[in-house]
Parts: sequence; C-alpha cells; structure tokens
Amino acid sequence: MASARTSCISLMWILTGFIIASCGDQVVVRETQATCGNGSLEEGEACDDGNLINTDACSSGCAFATCGDGITRNDISPDFEDFEACDDGNLDNTDACSNACRLATCGDGVVRTDLSEGAADYEACDDGNQDDADGCRVDCAVAICGDGVVRADLDEGEPGFEACDDGNADDQDNCLSNCTLARCGDGVLGPGEGCDDGNDDPTDDCHECTPARCGDGVVHASEQCDDGNEIDDDGCLSTCAVARCGDGVARSDRDRDEAGYEACDDGNPNDQDACSSGCRLARCGDGIVRQDLELADEGYEQCDDGNDVVGDGCDPQCQLEICGNGRLDEGEACDDGNRDDRDACTNGCIEARCGDGILRRNEEQCDDANEVNTDACLSTCQLPRCGDGFVYEGFEACDDGNQVDGDGCRNDCSVAVCGDGIVAVGVEDCDDGNQNDTDDCLSDCTAASCGDGYVRVGVEACDD
Repeated sequence: MASARTSCISLMWILTGFIIASCGDQVVVRETQATCGNGSLEEGEACDDGNLINTDACSSGCAFATCGDGITRNDISPDFEDFEACDDGNLDNTDACSNACRLATCGDGVVRTDLSEGAADYEACDDGNQDDADGCRVDCAVAICGDGVVRADLDEGEPGFEACDDGNADDQDNCLSNCTLARCGDGVLGPGEGCDDGNDDPTDDCHECTPARCGDGVVHASEQCDDGNEIDDDGCLSTCAVARCGDGVARSDRDRDEAGYEACDDGNPNDQDACSSGCRLARCGDGIVRQDLELADEGYEQCDDGNDVVGDGCDPQCQLEICGNGRLDEGEACDDGNRDDRDACTNGCIEARCGDGILRRNEEQCDDANEVNTDACLSTCQLPRCGDGFVYEGFEACDDGNQVDGDGCRNDCSVAVCGDGIVAVGVEDCDDGNQNDTDDCLSDCTAASCGDGYVRVGVEACDD
C-alpha cells in the first residue's frame, strides 16, 4: 500500500474558478472564491469593471449603480440621464434628495416635508413653475394679500382674488389693505378725492367725491383745499383734494428739486410699470423690475438690483448675469448660450478640458477626472491600449510602449517567458516554443551543445 502511495501520480489542471487534483481514482474539486474587482465577470457579480471605485457605474460590490442604492455616482455629468446629485437610499420623495436622485429645490414641483417653518429652504408649497402670480410664489411661499404680488390666476369673485397688491396696509393709497382698488364711494379718502362719504346721495355735502361747494375759492370744513380754479396739475385738484402722488395727475407746478415734484403719475398702484408708485419714471437701476415690457421692447429688464456692480448676478443694463445667456459675463470663461455640456463650453461656463470629468463630444474617448494612467481612462482622455506605455491594472502584465517583441514585454502586453516562441534579446539564446530537449533549442532557452546532457537528434550519437 505504501508503494502504491509513493507511486501515485498527481496531475493538476487550473481551470476557470476551479482546481482539479487527480490521484489514482480520487478526484478533488475545490471552488475558488470569485474576486470582485478583477475585471472578469464571475458568478454572483452583475458587473466587474476592474476597480474598487464605489461611485461609478459598477460598485465595489460588483453591482450596477442605481438611484436609491445609497451611493452617489460621480462618474457622469448632469446632462446624462443616470446622473445623481444625491442618493439617500430611501423612497421618500419629499426630503432633501428626490427619488430621481436630484437635490430638492424650490420649483421642482414637490413640497418638502422634512423641514419646519422658518428653516432655510422650507417650502409651504411648490407648484413646479416660475409664475409668481399664482397661488404659490416662486420662493415656495403661499400667495397672500399684502405680499406685494398681484395674483393673476383667479377671476373676480373667487376667494383670494386680488385686484391689486401694493404690499402695504395703507388704506389711503390706490390699493386698499384687502387688495381691492380704491374707488370713489368706498368710504375711504383716497388719492384725488376731496371727500368720500361712502354713498351716492347727490344732495349731501359730498357728491362724486367732490365737496358740494368746491371751486368757490374758500376752504370749507368738508374740503382739503380750494384754489378756485379748474386746473388739475397744480397743488389743489378740481375736486378740492390736495395733489399727491397716485392721484393720476402729474403736477407741473414743481421743479425737480422741489418737494412734491412728480415726473409722472399714472394713478395706479403698480410699481413695475413705466411710472413707479413714487411718481418717478422707471429706469434701470431703480431696484424695481419692470413687468410691462416684452423682451424686444426698449427698456426691458430681466432684473434690477439697484446698483451698477458687475458680476453680482444682474448687470448694469438690468440683464441677468447667468451662465447660459449667451453673453460673456463677469466670472465666465465662455458662454455659448446652450445647455450642451459636451461641447467646447460646459454648462458651468468653463472651457472644456481633459480632466474635467465631462466627456467632450468628438474630442475625448473618456474623461474620469483624474491623472491616473493605469485605470480605464488615461490622463490624456484616451482609452487605454496595449502599447501606450502604461500598465492597465488588472488587464496588462506589462506595457513598455513599443512594438519590440523580444525586450521582456511582448507586443500583447504579457511578460516574456521562456517557451513563448520569442527570443528575449540578451536573456535567451533561443526560444522555439516547445519543451523538446533533443532539438536545437533546449527547454531552458539555451542553445543545444555537446556536453549539455541531452542527445541532439540527428546531430549527436550520445551526450552524457
């Protein structure tokens, strides 16, 4: 039995994933554990990209990256469908990270419920539009009378309808505190009214908001003034009301530097048209954005921050300084006016370059935003290949950057070995690619010679 054991011949084959050992009639099979990150797709792996980076398309656990897995991908730019700005690993669509892996923002159409009123980014509503004149403001606050914005989404008679909204509680201007327009007969003394008794009785001391004895040049108890004329653009209107901004009549009896001067007076509470509620002509830089003009109209304003500072978001011509407006603004290297992140100018208004992590169309084969030359993308934004002079980890054993097959690194980027059929210069005398020791080249890649202990067939009769 002992001699049987000693004469046992063991053969070993290394197969993919298995080691098979044969000894006599015994066969032992041992499964070797799959290695995630080796670049080979093995049992139990959905993917294997040859690295252990957890934030690309294939995780360090060899699973495909998906929105909701709790890992934020950073290998693609925002214009890609699978881009993730965040990933909190839950299905709550009303917290800081949506189910689409986008950061929650006011205007995305989803009301956040994870914040308390008063907290930064709190949303009372979110209707997903930029219309500031509906029930939900662009800052995600519920529209209310007194917020200074006239609702335009309701018809007169509907709850919440606003005829005006000047943002104040003053009932003696053109817009009352309940967001209705001031009118003669409402019982409130408004601009241009000499009196207002809240009735239509023509026989009392106030009729059509004009005192009964207005115009006789004598100021009676029911009159604010009475200059005895019919001129409306002086200090006293023909209704015996003292002239003031908002009465609809621009005074002409005052110079620009005098108190009470009016450049205009359109008699409305709208502060965003050609004549402000302060009776000043609208101009870029007054801090009020005009809303009465179209884009092509002279004087059209996209913004008005009340200053001439360049680079603060609103330029001195009252146009928005935003990336994508097609105009080179302060702090921008470029601006091509589009949202194509893969051309020469990125969506961040930065000139595209290799290493920015954005795959430039027709210019780059890849861009992984690093300087590593041994991964799936070179620092030149070219895909790795055998012969580029960089050893691609997990795929190449060597890479000397040349096409010389006999210098230790073969042209297929495998390390030269004796028996590969290629003579390694300065290392091997020969290499015939076989294990035959009776031909001209021994199995150790030395040239056959008399005295080497091998009988050379057809040449030597013996060799001891």
